[in-house]
Amino acid sequence: MKKLNTSDPGFEREFRVILKQREGIKSEVLQKIPRVFKAIEAHGGRALIGFAKRFDGFRGTQEDLRVSKKEISAALRRLSPSQARAIELARKRIEKFHARQVPEKYRIKEDGGWLEERWLPLRRVGLYIPGGKAPLASTVLMTAIPARLAGVKEIALATPCKSDGAVHPAILFAAKLAGVSEIYRVGGAQAIAAFALGAGPVKKVDKIFGPGGVWVSAAKVYAQSMGLCGIDTLAGPSEVMILADGSAPEEFAAADLSAQLEHGPDSWAFLVSTSGKYLKQVAAQKIHVGENLVMVLAKDRKEMIELANRVAPEHLEVLLKNPESALPELITAPAIFLGAYSPVAAGDYVAGPNHSLPTAGRGAFDSPLGVWDFMKRQSVVKLSAKKLKQLAGPGATFAELEGLREHARSFRVRQGNRDFRLRPR
Repeated sequence: MKKLNTSDPGFEREFRVILKQREGIKSEVLQKIPRVFKAIEAHGGRALIGFAKRFDGFRGTQEDLRVSKKEISAALRRLSPSQARAIELARKRIEKFHARQVPEKYRIKEDGGWLEERWLPLRRVGLYIPGGKAPLASTVLMTAIPARLAGVKEIALATPCKSDGAVHPAILFAAKLAGVSEIYRVGGAQAIAAFALGAGPVKKVDKIFGPGGVWVSAAKVYAQSMGLCGIDTLAGPSEVMILADGSAPEEFAAADLSAQLEHGPDSWAFLVSTSGKYLKQVAAQKIHVGENLVMVLAKDRKEMIELANRVAPEHLEVLLKNPESALPELITAPAIFLGAYSPVAAGDYVAGPNHSLPTAGRGAFDSPLGVWDFMKRQSVVKLSAKKLKQLAGPGATFAELEGLREHARSFRVRQGNRDFRLRPR
């Protein structure tokens, strides 16, 4: 645990060091990732099954990598009724929220022609779902539901399996509810490479979504940098910042800090308060304490908000007397939780908005995952002869200004022509 005071002379230096620790992927990991991709590219399914056996403990053939429909259907029987109901409730609320995000195309008519913007679903996407200590069935819903609402036809999912080849039933049940097309028992960088290149039973995808450890993140960076496919964002260590004036019970803040640190030793939790007494009260509670728990004593409300905007935390809890009043000033955090009864845990599971969020300060320029991330925009231009004649002069002038004479000629050659019919072949 680190305790800081914004009034201390060394605060700025210490705080910069803390923020720097959240960033980046180790260079030694990035250097090894190309080997995985080269192996998958050269040997396809044989390399994929080799990685699965080596790192996931998988025992089986290439065909066994794909989870059967029978196994997916049987998943419900391996869950308790209350577990199944919880997943179904989450599905309904996530779908309700994201259904409003579906964009509409528009067309601007003018002089016999038109300008149009179309939204098209991606053809095929790959979802990566961690399956280690915490089988993230919630992430299945958060990624697959927007994909389905966007109209994606093929939604593939990859997740690590146990040594006996079993995939957690919650992941399988959530995938079935959310409309996933196919599920593969493969994890790590090799799963990302299979999605990016195609290998064995896994076909190439247009874009990859979902969080993972440092190897998965590095593989996603490599896949995008090589132009193999798109990715959603980099999901670094999870983080929360809580702004508190002491009005909310200290047990609430302690529980939420502890919940965040539960994600793993590289997670971050910040508590910023104007009350030194409150910080001590929270520290005295039962907290999943780690090196990445930071408590900051701020001078006033304005300084708390400035720190929040500077950090751009993945999750921002506002435990103030009038939390709504701070909302207009909070501009960088991708997900904000207002008031004592809006914990981040609700956002992780059953609130409705997406829990796939940019981390490590990327919220300053990136957004929560949404339906539009599973779509692409396409512009269409249909100009009539009349409209082109109106635009040709200015267009040619603009092209000549930039020194592009052939662009100008493309306008000029049409400038004097009458409207014409296409010549028959």
